[in-house]
Amino acid sequence: MIKFENLTKDKAKKLLHSHLPESVSEFLEKPYTLSEKQIQYYQENGFVKLESVIEEDKLSIIRQVIQSSVLLRKESDKRTLSEKSKYEQSFLQCGYLCWDFPAMKQIVHSKRLAGIARDLMRVDGIRLWHDQALFKEPNGGATSVHQDSSYWPIAEPQFTTTTWIALNNVTKENGCLYFYPKSHLAKREYVDIFKNPHQPEAAKKYHKEYVPLNPGDATFHSGLTFHGTDANNTNKMREGMTIIYLKDGSTFDASDERNTAHKSCSGLKHGEIIKTEFTPLLTD
Repeated sequence: MIKFENLTKDKAKKLLHSHLPESVSEFLEKPYTLSEKQIQYYQENGFVKLESVIEEDKLSIIRQVIQSSVLLRKESDKRTLSEKSKYEQSFLQCGYLCWDFPAMKQIVHSKRLAGIARDLMRVDGIRLWHDQALFKEPNGGATSVHQDSSYWPIAEPQFTTTTWIALNNVTKENGCLYFYPKSHLAKREYVDIFKNPHQPEAAKKYHKEYVPLNPGDATFHSGLTFHGTDANNTNKMREGMTIIYLKDGSTFDASDERNTAHKSCSGLKHGEIIKTEFTPLLTD
């Protein structure tokens, strides 16, 4: 059973169905200024680390709101870690949170975060793909190496990016992300991380780079970049929040039947522009 310090079910419900404090909601609309060096690093390496994307005085309430969403989503799961599948042992995975909880919608639909995605990819408009809280339990397992976009029916994977926001200290010991720089230029390879993972052949010629984060720091990585994590070898939860973005005008690719039932593309036909109730435009 999942528990968080100073957080009850009733408090979680109240937080999630209330508006964020005005100072926090205003901050989430405030632009984050990227340097040309940071943009170039992302373009060349397929990922970038950004410091203080969420400022310290705003992080406390944002973290508690995200913890609340995980608490309510997982409240009925009484299994111990050892009773879960190997994939489930790698993290608590809670997606599409913004559609269930108003406070989460304010976070996930943040123009600050979407603006970073737009500028890093050098595109005009950004749509939401979906959100996911990824909390790695104490002694939780490793996350196998993979490319995110291999699970998405998007015809332009080079114009997808994920932000991974650290809600607490994220270290090599508790399962920070590692990336393979420049691997976004490699051939895409499907890895069945759910049931039968393998070490992707395309990633083997690249070196592994661990990226620890302080609370409020974030990484952005291309949907084509190979990445993974080690296990959480500590007695505390590793807390991360992800938001996935795609370029406005991206199209639905139904060529891989493994991905065609994706919720964000409900009702679309092959080649149609991705513009559904789950993929709102987040930038002006």
